[in-house]
Amino acid sequence: MSKTQLDEYYNTTYLKCNLSDNFVASWKGVAYPNHIFQFIELPFQILAFYVIIAKTPKSMKNIKFPLLINHLSCALVDLSFCSLSTLYLFVPIHGAFGVGLLSWLGIGFQYQMFMLEIFGICAICSYTYLFESRSSSLPQNRFRISRRKIKFLYYFFVFLPFILIVIFLLNIPQDQDAAKLDALKKYPCPTVEFFNSPVVIAISDEDVVNIKNRFIIPFIGAHIVFNNSFHIFCLIYYLYISPPKTLSVETKQSQKRFLIGMMVQCSIPSLLGFIPIVIVFIAYRTGNHSQELVNFMVDCVGLHGLGESLTILLVHKSYRKAVFQIVCVWKPKKTTTSFQISQWNSHLVLK
Repeated sequence: MSKTQLDEYYNTTYLKCNLSDNFVASWKGVAYPNHIFQFIELPFQILAFYVIIAKTPKSMKNIKFPLLINHLSCALVDLSFCSLSTLYLFVPIHGAFGVGLLSWLGIGFQYQMFMLEIFGICAICSYTYLFESRSSSLPQNRFRISRRKIKFLYYFFVFLPFILIVIFLLNIPQDQDAAKLDALKKYPCPTVEFFNSPVVIAISDEDVVNIKNRFIIPFIGAHIVFNNSFHIFCLIYYLYISPPKTLSVETKQSQKRFLIGMMVQCSIPSLLGFIPIVIVFIAYRTGNHSQELVNFMVDCVGLHGLGESLTILLVHKSYRKAVFQIVCVWKPKKTTTSFQISQWNSHLVLK
């Protein structure tokens, strides 16, 4: 298969497609909003780094490093997704190309996908690390992981299923022109970006697609949910159901508030990333797919960084207090000028 066949398809079949040219469906509909989002998110991300490093109280000392790793992993994902390797996706045919800074610099999209996958895997696993670290910090937890060797083996188990995703990236079809022609049989009228951009078809074999959808994605999803749920269950059990009697009431309440803050901190950013993906998947399976919807959902995912940073700054009392103090320092103070009135002027006699 050669590129001339793609040109022939464009000049004959594709020009008969009834496609509307609009901003949301174009590459600009994902590039411009996400670049703007990153510009807005960056100050909040930097502020979150600052409060974690400088304003974490002694009572949260054992969770400081996991919080920092979690925020760093999420910030790298957001930087890659919103600025470096912003994605324009063709969901029905597993195709994509980059509209970020790295594409402008001429870096191959396969390398960009690999970077995004690695950062994404690290961000997902950092949530497990956050809950596991908090769970293992409870002396009464019989499931806590205290030995380094056991912890290393556990996180090897946590990362292991994600190797399947990396394997997919290493098996991208070599003949991309042939893969694109096969993709057009399934999705005959993509947006014009399919023809004038360096689109990469990640998977062209329908059997591989079925294996991915039916087995690999559900397995990885169950793996993530199981690990996080187990540590959350341990925290709930040892803080609410069977708390140690030696702790004071104030300490127990503080630990409970921190657990709630952690769950809110993790839930809101996760939902910002998860819900748009589910909406696109349901729309695709029900035949209501459109490029406008895909681009809009990509833009929603781009808000993850803002949601993640704001939750860190607002849900934990110590960080919220630190932010309030910073805002008060920046707030301009009203200045008042006092005038001394001489005794002579204060005793004026009106005639």
